[in-house]
Amino acid sequence: MKKRSKKIFLISFLALLVFAITAGFYLYNKGPLDVKNSRSITVKADELYSLYSSDSVKANKKFTSKVLLVQGEISEVSTNIKNEQIILVKTGIPGAYVNCTLEEPAENLVSSGQVSIKGICSGIGEGDADLGLPGDVYLTRCIVTIK
Repeated sequence: MKKRSKKIFLISFLALLVFAITAGFYLYNKGPLDVKNSRSITVKADELYSLYSSDSVKANKKFTSKVLLVQGEISEVSTNIKNEQIILVKTGIPGAYVNCTLEEPAENLVSSGQVSIKGICSGIGEGDADLGLPGDVYLTRCIVTIK
């Protein structure tokens, strides 16, 4: 009886090992998420910010690490140190924005223009209560879908 239980244990262990190696190989070779062709959750910039500021735990579960299609009005277009284009989308709260880092530069973007941006939500930043600055909601790997 002991030989049989050792044999069952060994076969189970080997099957589990093969499964773990296969899953690891798949995840390693899967590659990054294709934002452009992924399904997205459509939300207006002011609604997104409102949800994060009222209940960040619930908003994190619903939006963080998901592809969002955010619609709103451009406040500012700039470039960061890495030479990536940044678009700040108005939220209706002074000093609070949806901060979108573009994967590819977009042309003909103007302040006060309407925009739809698709990207991966990273959550909300802390801001600075001492200075009265609210945090921004961050989207990464963004693309402009409609101008």
